[in-house]
Amino acid sequence: MIKFYYLPDCGPCEATKPLAITAAERTGKDILFINAQTRSPEDLAAEGVTIAPTICNGQRKIKGEQSLDRLLRFFGEAA
Repeated sequence: MIKFYYLPDCGPCEATKPLAITAAERTGKDILFINAQTRSPEDLAAEGVTIAPTICNGQRKIKGEQSLDRLLRFFGEAA
């Protein structure tokens, strides 16, 4: 499962969200969107979330605004 940590009204988050949905559909991966404001700072730190957006594929994380090509490769790496 892909985890996408975001903040409301975050420009890079809003730009990347629809691309992440497209990448998930094309790669057949499930994606969970998590509002970082609903998590404690300790939980975020434990997950390695320091900026929004942070996207985790179960093996590694990417941070910041992403392109569709980058997301497709990243989602394809997920187990």
